[in-house]
Amino acid sequence: MSDESKRDGAQDAAPRSISRRDFEVVIRRAAELSSSEPDAGDESLSEDEVIRIATELGLSPRHVRRALYELPGLEAPPEDANGWFPEPLLTSSRVVPGRAETLLRQIEDYLSTREYLQVVRRRQGRAFLMPADDAISNLARGLLRPGRRFHLARARRVVVSVRALDDASAHVQFAMDMSDQRKSAVRAGWTLGTLGGLLVGGIAAGVVVSLNLPEVVQVAGSVVAFASGFAGSVAATLTASRAAFRRKLTAARLELEGLLDRAEYGERLEPPPAPWRRRLQQRFLGHG
Repeated sequence: MSDESKRDGAQDAAPRSISRRDFEVVIRRAAELSSSEPDAGDESLSEDEVIRIATELGLSPRHVRRALYELPGLEAPPEDANGWFPEPLLTSSRVVPGRAETLLRQIEDYLSTREYLQVVRRRQGRAFLMPADDAISNLARGLLRPGRRFHLARARRVVVSVRALDDASAHVQFAMDMSDQRKSAVRAGWTLGTLGGLLVGGIAAGVVVSLNLPEVVQVAGSVVAFASGFAGSVAATLTASRAAFRRKLTAARLELEGLLDRAEYGERLEPPPAPWRRRLQQRFLGHG
């Protein structure tokens, strides 16, 4: 082999330089190929193993931890699978300055005393909460947390995760399950739609019957008119109920984001008082 051929072979064997963008494409494609293998297993990895592997691939441990902590905190029960109504699970997260233990304790205190939730389980920087069902909590929730404005207090499940990113900051995530509200919306849509469909369909069928038509045409027309009126009423009512539930999801997300805003800027987790209450405080107590 000539010297020139040896030089060409050495150049071909030299390690290939991969840009950061190409690196991400390669890793994403490798994951897709691995998951498509027929014998691909469902073995789970610990968070430490994921961080170690990602670090060896050149990723920042802080970024990997944040990506891990942003995984959904809740999964919808199988019976809640419904393509017509939106998914009832909400997740909001933020990087917040402070120590994880202190932040989690403050958030737990707020959710217990202001939103009337109770901690049912704690595990590795996570708190699992449900609405407190004692008489006093139910009464306070009804008086101070009306359902049209406050959704966190009535969530079926709430999961709070506060995980340290470093000594001075933590990743805070709220996961909220509004399955009960969606079930109510579905139930209301079907009930009102059925009642309205019977009324509208009956009126439409009555109009056809009142026409001077041959008997066969009259019967067929009345059936078609009833079915059309019934189906149209049910579809319209379910559509309106779905839109109302979406508005509740939007309001609930704003509620979570507001809570994260106050935690991020070190403010009290309780929102500012209403304008009328602030004026009373300024007038009679001399402070706002």
